[in-house]
Amino acid sequence: MGGGSWDSRAYDDAASQRAASNTPAFDYSQKVKSGSARGIHASLDPRTVAGAASPLAGQVVRESRDSADHPESLPVIALFDVTGSMGRIPQVLQTKLTSLMDVIVAKAGIKDVQILVGAIGDTHSDDYPFQVGQFESDNRFDEQLRSIILEGNGGGQKKESYALAYRFAADHTATDAWDKRGKKGYLFSMGDEGPWPTVTVEEVERIFGVKAEADESVESLIARAQERWEIFHLFSMDGGYPNDRAIAERWQELLGERFVKVEDSSLICEVIAGLIHMLESSLDADRVVHDMGLKGASGTAVKNALVPVGNTRLPKTVAHGSVPTQRTPKGGGIERI
Repeated sequence: MGGGSWDSRAYDDAASQRAASNTPAFDYSQKVKSGSARGIHASLDPRTVAGAASPLAGQVVRESRDSADHPESLPVIALFDVTGSMGRIPQVLQTKLTSLMDVIVAKAGIKDVQILVGAIGDTHSDDYPFQVGQFESDNRFDEQLRSIILEGNGGGQKKESYALAYRFAADHTATDAWDKRGKKGYLFSMGDEGPWPTVTVEEVERIFGVKAEADESVESLIARAQERWEIFHLFSMDGGYPNDRAIAERWQELLGERFVKVEDSSLICEVIAGLIHMLESSLDADRVVHDMGLKGASGTAVKNALVPVGNTRLPKTVAHGSVPTQRTPKGGGIERI
């Protein structure tokens, strides 16, 4: 997956056409809520299996592969909590995709990025607790982002099913970056609550359409996913629980400094791009924020998110900066054409 290239003009043209026809950016979500459409969009069904041309044909897996267009593919997974107030985040991201791609491609010099987008809900209360697209280098990942169902529920227990992201990354992805070059991809989840402690056998079968041998803890899933992925959880400080110590401590136990506090969720695109830029280039937070053209409160907020990560060990060298004051199983499913 991941052919073609991002086209900012096509993105702008599509947005203009939607505006002219009064079509919402997240039209599919509205159709589901109105009853005129039903079920997860086909492009986001986690039960989808690899097609006949794939060496993993018939398996429930998303693939990031090298191609003539992108000979050194770098996979990026971005999964967003769409429960409650967090349902606005994909909408914010969708308006900033050109900025995201500009920083990653132009500023960081990563020509072969392949982005997969998706949504996380709550397996205990939601109809659509996990939606996940394909790795794409062109405008198809915008189409998939706009096909997410913004369910907006959640169970009110201060926990969501973030662990599904780690199950997905560990068992349902295959990347040439890792297989050919030993290069980890990037996995970002974002939300404002803590993770459920376990992914159950029943949840795996219901969501991914495959059999699991046993329930698995979030710790185990993170450990397995970290073998091939640089994992971050972006915590929304303007969400529902910014001062909940138990939530923050739990994430810090699981991810350490890669539990990243985001002061302003409207800057989620900039934080993702900045983290990738910083880790790939090993530049410090000041330089990355400068490269992104951020100033004032926006620059401060993004730098505050980047510095703690930059002060830890990075893939190349240690970035620095001072904080401003302020297994792939077989299974049935839907084959991608």
